[in-house]
Amino acid sequence: MRYKEELERMAEREAYLRRKYLKPVFTVLMLLTVLFAGTALRSVNAKAAAADMAVVKFSDVTKKDIEDAKKKRDETKKKAKSAAATVSSLKNKKKQINYELMSLNDANDEQLAQYAEIAASLQAALEARVQALDDYIKAEENLVKKTEEFQNRVSVMFQFQNKSIFEVLLESDSLAGFFTNMEIMTLIADADAQAVDTMKIAVDDAKLQKEQSLKEAEDLQEIANEKQKQLDELAALIGKTEKTLKDVKTKISEWEKKENQLQKESESLDDKIKKLQKQYASQNMYKGPTNGKFRWPVNWPNITSPYGWRVHPVYNTKKFHSGIDIGGSYGASIMAAGAGVVIFTAKPVQGQNTGGSGYGNYCIIDHGGGYTTLYGHCRSVYVKTGQKVKAGQRIAEMGSTGTSTGAHLHFEVRKNGSPVNPQRYLPS
Repeated sequence: MRYKEELERMAEREAYLRRKYLKPVFTVLMLLTVLFAGTALRSVNAKAAAADMAVVKFSDVTKKDIEDAKKKRDETKKKAKSAAATVSSLKNKKKQINYELMSLNDANDEQLAQYAEIAASLQAALEARVQALDDYIKAEENLVKKTEEFQNRVSVMFQFQNKSIFEVLLESDSLAGFFTNMEIMTLIADADAQAVDTMKIAVDDAKLQKEQSLKEAEDLQEIANEKQKQLDELAALIGKTEKTLKDVKTKISEWEKKENQLQKESESLDDKIKKLQKQYASQNMYKGPTNGKFRWPVNWPNITSPYGWRVHPVYNTKKFHSGIDIGGSYGASIMAAGAGVVIFTAKPVQGQNTGGSGYGNYCIIDHGGGYTTLYGHCRSVYVKTGQKVKAGQRIAEMGSTGTSTGAHLHFEVRKNGSPVNPQRYLPS
């Protein structure tokens, strides 16, 4: 009997101590957890709210815009077909020139050659405009789709995350259950934050494609008008004089101007890199690429534009591409092609998918032996000037900053400041 009473007293004392000490501790722990979880979820909510505000700016697309663009494209296709027929007639030197070109029967050789040259430029401009309008229509439709997906996703996020953290606490049947529910909510919140970033990339890229293709289409229409005017002026001279037109230059588009500026920036790097190599020579213990080879700066290389000279189909201008373009996705890892020292970084639009000019966000690594590598159009650059890096170390992530039409890496290899073909130094 006495033993039983002693056990009851011990149980009462344990219950008293539990109420007095342990319950407040559990309460404090739960409150701290609630506060911490609430802060984390509020942070995600803030990101979602910012994303929602950003997407509103892109939601003013109408079906009429797309239909108008399709009409312009179809009209340009007809004009391009007519121009192609003209060029074909002139190239083949047909005896029976079509009705529209009857006046050319009286043209001398010089006038005929000039007419053919201008007509070819007109055809190229019209065909390029058709392609630009096609790209614009696809980009516009894609922007509508991505914007709707973005808004729907953000709406679902708010419905879930606006649930009070105290509601979760009340719905939990135990402290362990509460922690389990909080862990699930945190995982969902992290996934939502990642989804917001992915969708923001999709919207940014669709907007970039839309704006660039529309501007290119407008510029090419001006060029086509210019070429048609030149043809009309030349046709008026035929049969009256032996002269040809003095000025048949082609006005270049805004995009072509940007590419010209990028080429000038590339050329200006020759001396700049030489000076930087001398400056950092004491820090660089390396002697160039191991076995004469670098490693690929991305995991899955896909060359979309090679190194070397290119002739523009509309402007007939030769342009030098000082590196190779490697296609990929926004945020994809970019690695150092070899060990070395970072001698230059530029981060004008750090963390943005698009924006800026020239190379955008980029960095240059000196590998010794006169060799440097350049990584352009990045979304983010993680290294800083003077930092030593190892081969394969993650140094940046892929983007479309600067003069760029989509996510890719512009990769250059230079020897003593001058560009060389990167593919000679990369594994086959």
